[in-house]
Amino acid sequence: MPRITMDDGIGLYVEAAPDNGKPPLLLLNALGSDHTLWDQQVPVFSEHFRIIRFDDRGHGQSDIPDTPYTIDRLGRDARGVLEAFDIDSAHVVGVSKGGMVGAWLGANSPEHVEKLVISSSAPHLAPRDVWEGRANTARNEGVAALVDAVIGRWFTEEFRLGQPETIARVRAMILGTSNEGYAACCEALAEMDLRDDLELIPVPALVLCGDSDPGVQPAKTREWVATIEGARLEVIRKCAHLPNIEQAATFDKLVLDFLQS
Repeated sequence: MPRITMDDGIGLYVEAAPDNGKPPLLLLNALGSDHTLWDQQVPVFSEHFRIIRFDDRGHGQSDIPDTPYTIDRLGRDARGVLEAFDIDSAHVVGVSKGGMVGAWLGANSPEHVEKLVISSSAPHLAPRDVWEGRANTARNEGVAALVDAVIGRWFTEEFRLGQPETIARVRAMILGTSNEGYAACCEALAEMDLRDDLELIPVPALVLCGDSDPGVQPAKTREWVATIEGARLEVIRKCAHLPNIEQAATFDKLVLDFLQS
């Protein structure tokens, strides 16, 4: 089942491992990325879990609707993916935008979430005009006009200089995102405010952030743990916005230890 259809008729590209009796694990992507964002995690996580990952609407191989996106819509997409595979509940791990979508699931469909990992995310992003500006740039000039700035936010300079092949792969992934999908997701993030919903999340939660993340700094990340009961924060050293790539070994260990505890 490589493609599934959402309740509004939009088709999403999905890669789901066969049911192997292991607990399901849903992986949620950052803005401007597709399911391959998790390529480094799949071999490690597959030893313990059944992996489900997909391309968000407007990204990768999924459809590109011209209707507005919202965090609610993206959350219902994630829930729809689980329901399409008759998965009652799963562990959920999301990075950046994916962490926000995971938090939406935890607050609005907690019955679908066993444990939740939120990485490099915040429950509210300000200022709004920054996101609207990025949306306008994506539509008028294309994602290519944003890619260098995105790479600069996603990785530390040391990593960018030392891992050119990885950076090239990530750059190609970003450039593969549709202009409209990128813009519409920017507008969804501009409107997003999950702060009043966090106390509704009843599931165990782990919050991760990089110590050098210019977009979502540790102080901002603490908003999750200040409200979600029992949530724990771990700061990953020598890392910017994508710890699952820049510090994959540390990220993987923290996530596995939490999900298996």
